Amino acid sequence: MSSKPRISPAQAGLLLLCLAWLLPGLVGHAPWKGGDGDHFVQFLRMLQPGGWVPADGVPPLYYWTAAATAWLTSAFLPLHDGARLASGVFVALTLAFTLRTARAWYGPDAGWAAVLTLLGCLGLLVRGHELNAHTAQFAAAALMLLGIARLPAGPRGGALLAAGTAFMLLAGGAAEALVFLLLATAAPLWLDVHRSPAARRGLAVALAGSLVFAAAWWAALAAQGVAPAAALGLDRWLDAGMLRPAYYLGILGWFAWPAWPLALWALYRGRRPWRTPGLLLPGLGLAGLLGLYAFVGSPGEERGLILLLPLALLGGAGLLTLRRGAANALLWFGVMLFGFIGLVFWVYWGAHDLGSPARLARRLARLGMTDVGTLRPWALVLGVLVTLVWIGFLARVRRSPLRPMLVWTVGLTFIWGLLMALFQGPLDRRLSYAGVAEELIARVPADACIQTHAVRSTQRQLLAYHSGRFLVPADVGCDWLLMETRQREARPHVSDNWVKQWEGARPGDRSDRFHLYARR
Repeated sequence: MSSKPRISPAQAGLLLLCLAWLLPGLVGHAPWKGGDGDHFVQFLRMLQPGGWVPADGVPPLYYWTAAATAWLTSAFLPLHDGARLASGVFVALTLAFTLRTARAWYGPDAGWAAVLTLLGCLGLLVRGHELNAHTAQFAAAALMLLGIARLPAGPRGGALLAAGTAFMLLAGGAAEALVFLLLATAAPLWLDVHRSPAARRGLAVALAGSLVFAAAWWAALAAQGVAPAAALGLDRWLDAGMLRPAYYLGILGWFAWPAWPLALWALYRGRRPWRTPGLLLPGLGLAGLLGLYAFVGSPGEERGLILLLPLALLGGAGLLTLRRGAANALLWFGVMLFGFIGLVFWVYWGAHDLGSPARLARRLARLGMTDVGTLRPWALVLGVLVTLVWIGFLARVRRSPLRPMLVWTVGLTFIWGLLMALFQGPLDRRLSYAGVAEELIARVPADACIQTHAVRSTQRQLLAYHSGRFLVPADVGCDWLLMETRQREARPHVSDNWVKQWEGARPGDRSDRFHLYARR
């Protein structure tokens, strides 16, 4: 007698969608300028002797995981691609925790609704595919929310919450961990289900476990001479000169689209029996995080990923009760928007690979896109395949409460996959420092050292990584000199002892320019 399969075809399709969202862009390119390169440089510093806690007390969880994924894939992936897989691991864990949290709060049908809503958020698309240490906080926050949702079940929920706190501290989110712990502690004030003896035991386990780990981690940092404030992420709240209190409220309109309209609908629908865990707790959690982030110094998109979690949970609940008119509006908006963007991508592909339209091809060349007018057969094949899969999905998708968000998320995945299929190579040349490193390789002997002037630390270490040359920030008698100028800066003045060998920049980059000299 055959047993019933544990995964239905529909669930298998949703898991396949998660993989299709995760994998494109996660590997196959060098570290790009910006967060991707910054976090990779931090990873390189951790690999140095004695770097079990990254330099300057940087929270280590992400970089430990990156070291593990890089080691496991070292036989077939370069170091930067293997390290970037850590972001995929943490995003995948976040999806799994979100699935279980939604089921605990809203029932078994809401799990995939919340996952689709989270994957459909525009703000997660780029930040979830780059080397981004904040994805570790993202996963830790999802685990803490799961622990809070499971607290009424007793100590098992408390253990999940304590584990989430431990991961959050290792990821540098001490303040965020405190917000979630305060939320769990205050829940009995409003919710009967959190006043049960089992819930009290679960909360006691959570608080005791969190306190013990926090004390042990603080002691370990102090013993290693690491500043605990930096390793716990507390230094972010001390830079009062860089406060922008309304930053995250200002970006949520697009960053959390379409989760926030669905979340508002869920709150409106549940306004009468509002004292329910699935409405009150994520709503209060979002309010607490927004209040906390009003005081963060130098805010940025990558730090705002945690805000997507309560919105996606509420949005998943709202999706299941969405009225037919609103559901159809979201569905057709997604079809038309992503269909138009896909068409634009194909027009740009024609300009890049076929040189037509010629005016657009010339513009791409001025923007630094390389090999304009050269046909890339594999990019064409992959792009056609991705497009046909999307069209085939639209032709076969069935009516269900998940359909509007499913169509949106598949469309967003289609656009990201098409972008990577058609343009990952040209974008890699445009956004990475590999091209500049190739110029150094062509001109500087492998055993020579290069002293640098006004070259920022991140650029210097990325150039050293790509070129294999020894770049130092001071004059140590090297026979080569590399200087960097920013936009509108005067050309560098060097003594007659140096002869210019090359001048250039990343393709299309008009802000940073490099100047290479050799000693006479």
